[in-house]
Amino acid sequence: MTSLTNKAKLTREERERKLILKHKFENRITIAKFGKESFDLGDYGNAVKKYTEYLEIQAEVLDCKDIYSLSTDKFNPKTDLTEMLMISHIYFELARIYDSSDKFHDEAKRCLDRFVHFSANQPYQVVNSELIRKYVKKSRLKLMGDFQNAYHQIYIQSKKCFVVTHCYGETHQITQDFRSFKEWMLDYSLGHKFVQYYYAFSPKLIKTCEEYPRISSFFILPIKFSLRMVAKFILPHILKSC
Repeated sequence: MTSLTNKAKLTREERERKLILKHKFENRITIAKFGKESFDLGDYGNAVKKYTEYLEIQAEVLDCKDIYSLSTDKFNPKTDLTEMLMISHIYFELARIYDSSDKFHDEAKRCLDRFVHFSANQPYQVVNSELIRKYVKKSRLKLMGDFQNAYHQIYIQSKKCFVVTHCYGETHQITQDFRSFKEWMLDYSLGHKFVQYYYAFSPKLIKTCEEYPRISSFFILPIKFSLRMVAKFILPHILKSC
């Protein structure tokens, strides 16, 4: 009898816990909004409190051990894209707050890591890269190198070479060679700008090709040929020097 009573008690407590969590999750956007309002007003203590509360709710719902374990594979990119963007910005704003205090620099680095993770390979990648680029340019940061590296890593970690992938697929050797070429270009300021413009322009081109297959077939053959020639005669010389 005691065993049955304890089991019933645990079942009731679990049901209550789920109801509380459900209520929290339904109010998560309001909590995040309070965090943003506090951040904009310069009330950074309350901003950290609300942002952390929001991330903790997400971590609990998604069964992650802590707020730094949240990852994009826990979300549906078709239905949760706006939330993923918001999460990336929350991590970025937390990193900005933590940067100002030496004793919170570890937290700042972990937030930057999550910001990069939630930015690379996402449709809003270019938006987030511009967000951090402009902030680094105008700010005096204690962790300047880490913020600059985060900006750089958004492109390094990206596996998207939109046009090449559209022509040859994810696993083709030519696609791999162009990814290596992209990493080489990112070591140079002009190369960085080119990659930035490429990511801004190429998704629109691919979307047009997918919507209008006849236009796609007209352009793809000469593009594939050009890419193959570059991969065969030019990239080997560049990548050999890396």
